[in-house]
Amino acid sequence: MDNPIKITSPRDERVFIRVTHGHFVTANAHINHYVGTSDIKHNHIVSTDTAMLLAEYYTTRGIEVDTVLCLYETQTLGAYLAHELARPSMMSPNPNPNVYVLGAEYDAQGNIIFRDNLQRMIKNQRVVVLMSCITSGKTIERAIESVGYYGGTVVGISAAFSATKYINGIEVNCIFDEDDLPNYEAYDVRNCPLCRQGMPVDALANGYGYSKL
Repeated sequence: MDNPIKITSPRDERVFIRVTHGHFVTANAHINHYVGTSDIKHNHIVSTDTAMLLAEYYTTRGIEVDTVLCLYETQTLGAYLAHELARPSMMSPNPNPNVYVLGAEYDAQGNIIFRDNLQRMIKNQRVVVLMSCITSGKTIERAIESVGYYGGTVVGISAAFSATKYINGIEVNCIFDEDDLPNYEAYDVRNCPLCRQGMPVDALANGYGYSKL
């Protein structure tokens, strides 16, 4: 497990990820690089600049957003993103002034549920699903299904890093992708070459971080 390498966005030098090489196990895959997004989620300066970059995608395309659904501790980033989407600009002179920000609550089966007092922020609303790091896209797929159960429509997917360009036909709006990590690989849990080579697992990883073994 190597020391992390800092990769900076060419669009904004204050936006960065930290990439660690190793053997990591996620809920849906084995990966050879862990993409650290802690600063994007928890550092005020990095988070606000990241939100500005992500918001450009929606304002330049005229995509209207009512709600930002935040997965895995992205509520701070989601709040800044909502602020940018609600702020008038040349591309969006009359944006929606009321953009909701919701954190995800899961049931025992891993489905996202919305309490009765929050359902109005999903039903008949245009929703952006926000996640810090996307590998296979399966977590996003389940979020899209859950939004649909409550009568909402997902109009966008945003992430700091994504190894997937499209999920359910929706383009992923991300700052970093596989072109920034040319050696990044995600493997099926049943057919992992790192496991076949006898390489021990360094850590278990999810949207909150990783835990060394």
